[in-house]
Amino acid sequence: MLGLYIHIPFCVRKCRYCDFLSAPACDSEREAYLKSLHGQIKAIGERLRQKKSGKHYIVDSIFIGGGTPSLLSSDQMQALMDVVRESFYVADDAEITAECNPGTVTRKKLCAYKRAGINRLSIGLQSADNEELALLGRIHTWEEFLDTFEAARNACFTNINIDIMSALPGQTVLSYQNTLTSVLALHPEHISAYSLIIEEGTPFFDEYGETDCSKKKKKDAAKLLPSEDEVVQMDELTWKLLGEAGYEHYEISNYALSESVCRHNLKYWNLEEYLGLGASAHSYIDRTRFSNIADASCYVAAMERQDILGFSGAKSGLKKEEFKGANCVDAWRSNSFYDDITDYTFTALRKVEGIRLAEFEARFHSEFWDFFGEQRVRFNKYIAQGYAQDDGTTVRITEKGFDISNQIMTLFI
Repeated sequence: MLGLYIHIPFCVRKCRYCDFLSAPACDSEREAYLKSLHGQIKAIGERLRQKKSGKHYIVDSIFIGGGTPSLLSSDQMQALMDVVRESFYVADDAEITAECNPGTVTRKKLCAYKRAGINRLSIGLQSADNEELALLGRIHTWEEFLDTFEAARNACFTNINIDIMSALPGQTVLSYQNTLTSVLALHPEHISAYSLIIEEGTPFFDEYGETDCSKKKKKDAAKLLPSEDEVVQMDELTWKLLGEAGYEHYEISNYALSESVCRHNLKYWNLEEYLGLGASAHSYIDRTRFSNIADASCYVAAMERQDILGFSGAKSGLKKEEFKGANCVDAWRSNSFYDDITDYTFTALRKVEGIRLAEFEARFHSEFWDFFGEQRVRFNKYIAQGYAQDDGTTVRITEKGFDISNQIMTLFI
C-alpha cells in the first residue's frame, strides 16, 4: 500500500508562525503550478504502473496539504483528483483528506470536493479566541470557522479534523480551555492539538525566538508567551478534557473518536511507504528518502524542462542517476538497514502505544534491546523518572514524558 501527499503551496496570507512552503499566488501562477503538478503525477504514476504491474502500489491514503488547498476551485480539485485516479491504483476505501481554512470555502464548493472524492477534511482553526487568531495572522474569526464547520457538515462530511494550538503568545490557561471546550461541543471526529513551535525564518521568530547573541528569548516579547508551568497545565487539560469526551489519544498531538484515526499520518509514524508530489513534498519509497525542491517557481521551471521525477524499476530500488528529476529533487538518501531501524524507532515512539517489541523483532529480525543496548541505561533513567515505560512487550513514552519526547526519541538516532 502507498500513501500520496500532494502539496498545494497557495495561501491568502502567510501566517506569522508558518515555516511551510506557502505564499499568495495570482491565477496564472496557480494554473502553471497545477499544470506542472499534473505532469509529475502522470509521469510517476506511469512508472509505478510499469513496475511489477504497479499492483504493489495501491494507494490507500491521499493527503492534500499546503498552504491552503481549499483555495482550489471546484473544477481544479476535480481535475486534480481525476489525474490522480487516472495515474494510480486508488483503493475504493482510500482515506482522502484535504486541508481547509475557514473563509475559503462554501457549502457548494465543499459538495463539489465531496463529489471529487475528498472524504475527510482537516480544518485549521488554531484558537477560538479572535484576539489570538489575529496575533497568529489567521485570515478568519471563530465565527467564520463555525460557518465553515457547519458548511462541511451540510456537505455530508462525516470525518473532520480540527487543528488547535497551545502555548500561543498572550494565551492563558483559561483561554485555551475555552478553545478546547468550544471545539468539543462540535463533536469532530478528530482533533490535532499542537504546541506552538517558533521556527527560524518566521515573523514569530523575530519577535519571540532566540537572539544570535544571548540565545535567550527576547525580553520585550517573552512576557507574552505562557510560562513553562502554564504550558504543562495546557497539556494536562488537553489530555483530561479530550479523554473524558471519549477521544483516543493515539499520537503525541492527535486524538480520535472510534475508528477515526488518520490513516495517512500513521504511515509516517510506522515507516510505511508514501510518495510526495509537488514542490517541497517528501517521499519514502523503496527504502529511499527524497524530497522535491522547496521552491514553487523552480519546481514549475524544472517540470517545464521535463525534469520529471521517475522510477528506475530496478530490483535494487531507486537510483538517483536514473531519475529524470534531478533538478526537482532537493535531497536524497538511500536508507541502510540501520537507517530504517532508527527512523522507525524515532517516529513510532510518537505513538501513545509506542513500539510493540514482537512487531519490531518480526520486522527487523532483531530484538529491540539487542540493537539498542547502548541506549538502554539512559532510557532506564527516563523510566525511573516516569517519562517512559518498558513492560516487556512495549517500549513507550508516557504522557508525563511527552513534553520532553524529542529528547527521549533522539536517544535512538
